[in-house]
Amino acid sequence: MLRNNLMAHQDPVDGFRWRSREVTRIEGFSDAVFGFATTLLIISLEVPKTSTELLLAMRGFSAFVVTFVILAGIWYSQYTFFRRYGLEDRVTVVLNLVLLFTVLFFVYPLKFLFGVMVVDPTLNHLMVETAHGLEKAVLPEHRALIFLIFGAGFAAVFAVFLLLYRHAYAKADELGLNEFERYETQHSIRRLWTSVSVGGMYFLIGGMNALPQKTPGQKRAVEIVGLVIMVLFVLVVIRMVRLRGERRARKREWLAKSGPDAPPPQNQPVQK
Repeated sequence: MLRNNLMAHQDPVDGFRWRSREVTRIEGFSDAVFGFATTLLIISLEVPKTSTELLLAMRGFSAFVVTFVILAGIWYSQYTFFRRYGLEDRVTVVLNLVLLFTVLFFVYPLKFLFGVMVVDPTLNHLMVETAHGLEKAVLPEHRALIFLIFGAGFAAVFAVFLLLYRHAYAKADELGLNEFERYETQHSIRRLWTSVSVGGMYFLIGGMNALPQKTPGQKRAVEIVGLVIMVLFVLVVIRMVRLRGERRARKREWLAKSGPDAPPPQNQPVQK
């Protein structure tokens, strides 16, 4: 009762009322996993012993920054979801575990991919020293597989968030979502569908590169598939821009209508 009374006097954050302000066991475990995932990004780095080793280590700093930003974005998206809806039921726990598994599984592929792309964006020319001498960082026959892995991981992360938001919207009445909160949840679902589509595009690119290209007909087919994918990608990007603009306009409209005298939120945390 005390917690609900305290929550009732909290102002909406970004137009959306928070239904949880405490760190739950789900979030505590998630934070530990995200911390471990971040550790995996740097665990292989040793303290340089010479200036040459230092410069070589700094070459991988950009890849670390990119991958860390991606992990931070996923963490913040999860944080926002739990603050907005406060769900702790079985479906939410299972989906959150799937999200954490996906993050851990794709940490090293992400680190490798961006580590190579920072130095060699084409993934064609970078050579690395191995026990067998100099070898290409990415073998030509593995390029398609790398894109398949990246696309699958990208789509999987956003697919889990999509399921989480669909689950929250199914409990809209139980959570007491108001008009804007329902719209924001629906908007998140549409935006996440778009993000999953982007991951699907990367997956298709990998599949396209894996197609045989020995005959003129096969090469022509690959070119057609590539053109279709590029058109679909442009359409997806346009949709993302439109969704962002629509959401900003709706948010301004709602905040102007609700004003400072809007009624306090009635929180109904779901603990089933």
